[in-house]
Order: sequence, then C-alpha cells, then structure tokens
Amino acid sequence: METTAPWSSDEKQPQNQVVVGTPKSQQQVLTGQVGQQVLYVPNPKFKPDTNFRHISYIVMTVGIGVYVLVGFFLFQEDLACGLCSFIWAIGLMLDAAYYNSKATWQSEQGQSTTKSIFGLLGNAIFGFICLAIAFFILLDTIGF
Repeated sequence: METTAPWSSDEKQPQNQVVVGTPKSQQQVLTGQVGQQVLYVPNPKFKPDTNFRHISYIVMTVGIGVYVLVGFFLFQEDLACGLCSFIWAIGLMLDAAYYNSKATWQSEQGQSTTKSIFGLLGNAIFGFICLAIAFFILLDTIGF
C-alpha cells in the first residue's frame, strides 16, 4: 500500500487510499503597505553606574541591625536609638543622592523630573530630622 500526503499536488488518488480533507490553495491577505517595517524603540531605563539606592537600603538594614544588637542584647536602648537614627540619616542622604542623579538623567532625556525632585526633598528632610534626633539622643546619652 502506497501512502502519500493528502495535500500533495497529485489529483489522481488510488481507490484504497484515505484522503482527509480536500486540497485547497490558501491565499494570504496583506493589509497595509508592502515592505513597510515597524521599529519599536523601548524607553530608556535609568541604570546608574553607582546605584545609591541599593547602598542606602544596605545602610538602613545595618541601622536596624545595630538597633537590635545594641538595644536588645546590650540593653542600651537610648544609644541604640541614637545610632540607628544616625545611620538612617546617612541612608536617607544616599537615597537623596540617587534621586539627584535620576533627576539629572531625566532632564537630559527630556522627561519630567517632578517625582524625582519630590523624592529628593522628602529624603533630605527626613534625613535631617533623623540626624537631629540622633544628635539630641546621643548628646543626652553621653551626658551633655
């Protein structure tokens, strides 16, 4: 028994062969202009060489670790709170540096810098608040 594909061009089929469907030519319909290419240009992403945001997260995690170590294991909660506030102030300033570099990059790209400026100002304000809290707590702890 000889078998051939049902879509073969041979119209004469032997009697003992089963054909599934009927061979039809398919036409492809194209819309638009032929030869036109579409290019998708992705939006550029902000990827700084030194990512101050990652560094600030590490610094803030260290601040929490210092608070846990000094506060719970050495039972010096005032000192722990002062050190943690000081370390968090450093972390917030690093995050403000990230927002500063992002705002500069956005202005070079012609994008809006509103969110980056608000982030920068918010981090700077909270950083100075944490620095003031740390200053007063540490001064009180050491006896001034």
